[in-house]
Amino acid sequence: MGDPVTMRLARVHGVGDMRIDEVPVPAVGPRDVLVRIGATGICGSDLGYIAAGGLGGGAPLAEPLPIGHEFAGVVEQVGGQVRGIRPGQRCAVNPDAGLIGGGGPSGAFAPFILVPDARPGVDICPIPDSLPLERAALAEPLSVGLHGLNIGRVQPEDKVVVLGAGPIGLCTVICLRHRGVRDIVIADLSDARLDRARRLGAAVTVNPSRESLTDAIGRAHGTGERFGMPFIGSDVIIDAAGAQQALGELLDVAKFRARVVIVALHKKPMPVNLWKMMANEFSISGSIATDREDEFNECLKMLADGEVDVEPLISHRVDFSRLGEAFRIAADTEASAKVIVTF
Repeated sequence: MGDPVTMRLARVHGVGDMRIDEVPVPAVGPRDVLVRIGATGICGSDLGYIAAGGLGGGAPLAEPLPIGHEFAGVVEQVGGQVRGIRPGQRCAVNPDAGLIGGGGPSGAFAPFILVPDARPGVDICPIPDSLPLERAALAEPLSVGLHGLNIGRVQPEDKVVVLGAGPIGLCTVICLRHRGVRDIVIADLSDARLDRARRLGAAVTVNPSRESLTDAIGRAHGTGERFGMPFIGSDVIIDAAGAQQALGELLDVAKFRARVVIVALHKKPMPVNLWKMMANEFSISGSIATDREDEFNECLKMLADGEVDVEPLISHRVDFSRLGEAFRIAADTEASAKVIVTF
């Protein structure tokens, strides 16, 4: 038996329309690498692409959109001009350069994927034999969290609030622990998610449907008054929820020189009290993880070292043959955290 000529690939064809298409196995060019995929995580953006029928923004698809960008596997084939990468090498793939699963021609819900113009340590990041592929696939969402911490200049002694205990909020907690932060408060409307956050190392959990968000954070991080207005003592506020009411409430009580980082995807504009921002000199920064090979590799090293237990992050493992079921599980955010598709 020779190598397979075709393979199955998940692609978005329109609004709510994801199909498993039979496509040719990609041909490897001189600077490309073909990876045999072992595990791919489902991201909220994958669900968003399916719901929107594309990348969003309303433009119709010129051709079906391949999805899947959180993955790890084994190098299958290497182009003649590629140096420093060999067949059989276990790796996680940084999807940034090739727009893998995010507008580029390839996606990782497939048994094979082509990584164009592959560079060792930048696109193809080697991993030790001791690191399971399904954990290595977590490097991508973890590096989103780590990038947000770097944007917010987080220090070990900082008091940090994370809004949202979905996969990126949980990844942020893991990265905070990795960076030596202990004073972590996380807020979410789901008790199941908050339980995962506690197991990953959050010190205090808050469910704003049952108690005041500001009061609970104030008890944990302290409170004060400036210009006659109350503030909470959090040094850094990381928005991984995209819930405007919660974010607005915390901006209203942000302390002098607090750093606010927006990692969440906000679908609509929201008003900000610029007078308070000026008077309290707090900063609001956006964080979209690109140009992150250093953070990606730092997360792989963290995973390989096993310094933070990431197992509570993975809620389900589902075989590629049951991909539709895997997406249904991932869409139930109360019952799932990170769903890993295995091959």
